[in-house]
Parts: sequence; structure tokens; C-alpha cells
Amino acid sequence: MDLLKSMEAFVLTVDKGSFVAASYSLKISPQMVAKYISFLESELGIKLLNRTTRSQSLTDFGKQYYERCLTILSEVKATNNLAQQFIEEPYGLLKISAPMSFGNVNLMPFISRFMKQYPHIRIELNLTDRYVDLVKEAFDITFRIGNLPNSGLIARKIRPHQLTFAASPSYLAEKGIPSFPDDLKNHCCLIYQYLNGTQNDYVWPFTVDGKLVYFTVSGAFKSNETFALIQAAIEGLGITMLPDFMLKEAITHKKLLPILHSFLPPAKEMNITYTADSLRLPKLKAFIDAAVDYFSPYSPNLKE
Repeated sequence: MDLLKSMEAFVLTVDKGSFVAASYSLKISPQMVAKYISFLESELGIKLLNRTTRSQSLTDFGKQYYERCLTILSEVKATNNLAQQFIEEPYGLLKISAPMSFGNVNLMPFISRFMKQYPHIRIELNLTDRYVDLVKEAFDITFRIGNLPNSGLIARKIRPHQLTFAASPSYLAEKGIPSFPDDLKNHCCLIYQYLNGTQNDYVWPFTVDGKLVYFTVSGAFKSNETFALIQAAIEGLGITMLPDFMLKEAITHKKLLPILHSFLPPAKEMNITYTADSLRLPKLKAFIDAAVDYFSPYSPNLKE
């Protein structure tokens, strides 16, 4: 059997947590994933996984072998990409991950323009609000909101991510306009539900006297989809807190009115991240340079 394919199946099984989940990524059957791992164990003469009918875990050797496989597969990918350094026109597949709302509203217009300029580049875009491990999940580029962990990735700053508070004219006419964050305890707030939502979903940030403070809010409507929250706000169900680029159109057409201007939380930094060796590839360099220019704080392209 193919040794590298077997290593890839093993790594994905560990990362995804099961043969079934790994099979979806590899587009093969769970039984084939199991055969790849059995082949490795047979070749090595030692078990990699402790398996039961309900769970699986790495053996002590399996943990060390997993780390070595990550290095080997990364090097193989880099080696296979070497040829593209000699291609004048950017060419090939780019795997990109980005936050859901940003991807739908701001990233897609850029990607459309970019692909027309570089017709030989293909793009696979994954939109998710969960944390994505660029290396382990084999992405070329990720767009990330907030402070970055010390991961060894290269980061290029783009336009910051500013949260804004807004409600419909009808809601504010009926319930009144809050003048201070603490007033929200008397209002219905529309809650964004993060992955594995907790009570932290109900904690909103504000700037008060130059300091970042948090207030607990409440409301009857909660969703993990920002477009649903915008529509709920337009329908007069309450006050929403969303990125400014998401609310621009509704505010421009007076469907929503911005409130609590003096208490906006600090803008969160936003970065494009990639590995250090990626920029040697024409397709990566073309995309990153174009994206940094398009998403510059001074760019007229953004919906703000």
C-alpha cells in the first residue's frame, strides 16, 4: 500500500477523532482508512492506536509517530510545490479558511475579482467560526479575527473588525434609546451563539471611560447566523451587536439605527496568516499581496 497515503490516513484519523470522520476528508470508506492504519502497524511492527468499539487513543509510540508524520507530510507538500516556483503565472489550488460573516460579505467580492485576474488559480473556501489549525488541516491561508497565538505563522494585518450596536426605529420608538451600556438590562438583546454556546454569549464588550468593560445582557432570540440576527433586528425584536460591515446596508437604508456610539469596544485586529515558506509560491504571493491591498484600512472596496 501507499506509505504516504497511509500516513495521511493515520494523521487525519487522529485529528478528526475517528475512521469515519477521516474517510470524509479522504473521500474513501472507513474500512479503507482502517486498512491504511493496519498496514502501517504491520510495517512498523507496533500498534499506533488503542481501539475499542466506542473509542480510540494513541499509544505512546503512536504519539511520537504522529508528530513525525506531520513533519514528513508537510515536507512532501512543500516539495511538491517547488515546481510552481518556476511558473511565471500563478497557478494551482488555494485552500482558504475565513470567518463565516466576513467570508460571505467581504471576502467573496474579493475572491471573484481575484479569480478573474488569475484564471489558472482554483480556490477552495471553507467558512467557519471555529479555530482552524492551518498546518494540521492543510490550509494555505486563514483569515483570523482577534489576537493571534504564538504559532510560528506569518501574519499580515488588514482592516480591523469593529463591533457596532443597532436596533430598528420601531423598536427604539417603543422601548426607548439606551444611553449607557447598563441600560441594556431593560432591553431585549439579540444574541450571537458561538460554537458550543455558553453564558459568555450573553456578555457584551463596551468602552467606558477609556477602559474595556463587560455587561451581561439578555434576550429571547439567539442564533449562530448573523443574517438571522440582522433580520430579527429589522423586524423589531431587539438590539443587535454585529460587525460594522454586516450592518452597513441596513443602517444606510434606515432599517436600523446605530446606538451607543460613545461606548463601542476597541476594534479587533484582523490578520491573514500563512506559513513562512508559502510566499515563495506565485499563487500564494499573488493572493496575499492582492488581499492585503484590497482589505487595507484605507481601501474603498470594503463594506463599512
